[in-house]
Amino acid sequence: MRNLILFYSKTGNTALVAQTIKDKFKSHVKELNDFSHNKTGIEYLFPTIFESASINHYNFDIDYYETIFIGTPVWISSLTPAISEMIKNVDFKGKNVVLFNTMKFYGGHNAIRRMAKLVKKSNGNVIAAFTIKTNTSKENIVKNTISAINDINLKD
Repeated sequence: MRNLILFYSKTGNTALVAQTIKDKFKSHVKELNDFSHNKTGIEYLFPTIFESASINHYNFDIDYYETIFIGTPVWISSLTPAISEMIKNVDFKGKNVVLFNTMKFYGGHNAIRRMAKLVKKSNGNVIAAFTIKTNTSKENIVKNTISAINDINLKD
């Protein structure tokens, strides 16, 4: 199975989850960077409404891949502007998509719901989603990620 992991990470927790998925499935990985600075509070509150991200525009040629993992930290019960911007600019037609996010306390379900809506608008087929709580040790984050990806039952 050919997989691609697209993710944004501010503190390293989402990157740790992406690395764990990479190790499990021997996937390719592309980390997005947001070059925007001085966002307003409104832009952080409603990242799917305001196009406030300035991301590195890789050539997101996803034709080679069967499954695309998309990961983001949860910001105020939503996805990050960088991931929102990327999803809006990629056509996921015919691709299976697995969504994941990381959070300390709450909002994971709402962020997944918003991500799924955007992926569907971009023609993707969301086949699974999971949230990893990060208010724990790095070892537990890895363990919980392995458990979550085993639960979605994808082939290695």
